[in-house]
Amino acid sequence: MYKIAIIEDEAPARKKLKLYIEKLGVPYEIITELETVDDTLDFLKTNPEVDVIFSDIELRDGNVFDVYSSLTVKTPIIFSTAYNDFWMNAFETNGIEYLLKPYTFVRFEKAWNKFQTLKDNLQQNQQSIFKELDSYFQQKNKPIYKDFISVKTSNGIYFLKTQEIAYFQADHGVVFAFDQQEKKHLLNQNSLTSIQEILDPELFFKINRGELVNKNFVERINRYNKNTVSITLKNLKAVLKTSQTTTATFNSWMGV
Repeated sequence: MYKIAIIEDEAPARKKLKLYIEKLGVPYEIITELETVDDTLDFLKTNPEVDVIFSDIELRDGNVFDVYSSLTVKTPIIFSTAYNDFWMNAFETNGIEYLLKPYTFVRFEKAWNKFQTLKDNLQQNQQSIFKELDSYFQQKNKPIYKDFISVKTSNGIYFLKTQEIAYFQADHGVVFAFDQQEKKHLLNQNSLTSIQEILDPELFFKINRGELVNKNFVERINRYNKNTVSITLKNLKAVLKTSQTTTATFNSWMGV
């Protein structure tokens, strides 16, 4: 539904304009019909929700640009006038078309199509901007997980790729990482909790109080007893076990 305001002091011109609008065959509502500069000023001061304004220039009490120069009008304006002296003023405001009376329906329709194109492009640009902003804030609020874990030694610092760590093991405040060759690395962290905070939860799962396992290394899951399962890792000798409290969640995490 297009909301339209008409600013025109001549009744025949208003009648012709409304006839052309009807002929377009689009859903519309004429919000107001104004004949004077004073009424136009009062109306636009209210910041009305209008999609397009059809505006004459010389009204019965003065020139309509006295209004447009004193207010910021964001609504697109299609000017219709018998004077060709004001086209520069028209486009210095929010004018998008300048219809010189007497104009035909073909000329009117061309002006309308221009308005419609501008409106559609604006909506598409707004939607695109909103999507970009939404994506930006989602990325901004998304946790950043570590791709590497640093290991300090007496000889310096080296780095482990987290995706190449099969599992982590903690015992009495000491944490080890076991890589794909099952090599044991002593880490600087002193708890699994501090490790979990920097790892992607879609990749690593805490299967019991002292072990975190990498999903990509899980080869088989077997029932160990009534409430726990054993986990066989790819190309590794270690067999890990879930705790009673984590078994159901682990199975769900693995898609079982």
